[in-house]
Amino acid sequence: MLKKVTLMAASTALAVAGLVAGTGTAHAAGSGPGGATNIRGTDPGNTDLMVERFCNQESSLTGIYGAYNVDTGEFQTRDQYLEWAGLWMPLGPWEVFRGWCGYAQASTWSTKGSTVRTSVWIGNRGTRDDKETFVSNYTTKTFAKKSVGGSISLSLAKGIFSGELGGSMNYEWGWEKSSSFERRSEKTIPPCTQVSVSWQPYQRVVRVNPVIQIIDYSWDKLNGNKGTASTWRGRDSSWKTIYSYGYYIDGTSDKLLPNGQPDGREDKWEEKLPSSTCAR
Repeated sequence: MLKKVTLMAASTALAVAGLVAGTGTAHAAGSGPGGATNIRGTDPGNTDLMVERFCNQESSLTGIYGAYNVDTGEFQTRDQYLEWAGLWMPLGPWEVFRGWCGYAQASTWSTKGSTVRTSVWIGNRGTRDDKETFVSNYTTKTFAKKSVGGSISLSLAKGIFSGELGGSMNYEWGWEKSSSFERRSEKTIPPCTQVSVSWQPYQRVVRVNPVIQIIDYSWDKLNGNKGTASTWRGRDSSWKTIYSYGYYIDGTSDKLLPNGQPDGREDKWEEKLPSSTCAR
């Protein structure tokens, strides 16, 4: 629950700052998704995985914490860093930071899902055409996947793609609600053939980039003092919110028609039966 509350607070903070609703995948400072600046290729280490690990932490309501080695690019979670450092403070090349995670929409596109059979097979083993009533059933599908790290939980995916945790998902799709249908239709079955009904859903994909809004960032000045800023590595204000271009989450869901029904295409599948099983 702590992580969920933190994420909701983060998305609220980003929304107030006017950051979440932005689009695009530009690499220039401050022009990425949500107005974030891309750190991939500008700082050492695997920054895709760093953002994933940072945002995947359980956190208190004061934010999410991470430690970053500016020489090697190594990232450590708060627990990992405290285990050997003992104190939450920058040491040598290790710099520490705190922030919120949000989910900014980067792009969206339409696609066609895999065709599935939605009725039983009904066969005609006679020598003439036959007509049968087919009952087909279908319920909308949703799924999400990450470009790095493990799988994403369904609860987190629903929070992101329903807009609860940030983003502007202005589409009629199944993340907000599921939909199903049961249809009856009469189909002609040719001789020595079995027939079923299939459905190909039309889908919407939304890609989001997890972004980090920096609360504070500290580094070791090597004279017993530390420097502190509210931007990534103490850079200018365009580095207040950061992301790593290669880390994204794609949410896919069946599209819905204005009447709330699933959008897609129904077809008839035909399959020849062994001639030895049919009348002659």
